[in-house]
Amino acid sequence: MIRLSYQRGVGLVEVLVAVLLLSVAVLGFSALQLQAIKATDESLVRTQALSVVRGLAENMRANPLKMQAYQDAIKTPDESKAATCKELSEKCSSEQIAIKDANIAVKKLQDYGITISMVTCPGTANFSEIKCLIAAWGNTKPEMSDDANACATSTGVYKSGGTCVIVETY
Repeated sequence: MIRLSYQRGVGLVEVLVAVLLLSVAVLGFSALQLQAIKATDESLVRTQALSVVRGLAENMRANPLKMQAYQDAIKTPDESKAATCKELSEKCSSEQIAIKDANIAVKKLQDYGITISMVTCPGTANFSEIKCLIAAWGNTKPEMSDDANACATSTGVYKSGGTCVIVETY
């Protein structure tokens, strides 16, 4: 007597295929979550940089005769130069105010892991000489040059993959 037996239930191969498909889906979802976290971190740093740099640009617009003092203080921050101008009740010169504003901005940006520089915006040297504040983080340098890690080219065009912001100030 020959007995034919038919399989009932789920076989081991089907279970393994289902587990494999599930694991691929979970890995894909995890990769998507990591990308979302990176994008969120990038937007946070960009927002912090823009907030501080725009505030500094507004201070510079309020004190336009001391652009060189701002530029010098951004290039080499020195708390001792603005130390005599700590309280609102003290009479501060416009240069002391410029140095203090720049030092506060540089310190805040450094706390966020951001570097800053101030350069003459490309194409403005002959007439209005507009200044550009460049804030950069990560591997990006706050400069406009042909360096691979520079924020922008020497003509002021953002480089692909750069993590920086450029704000013009008048």
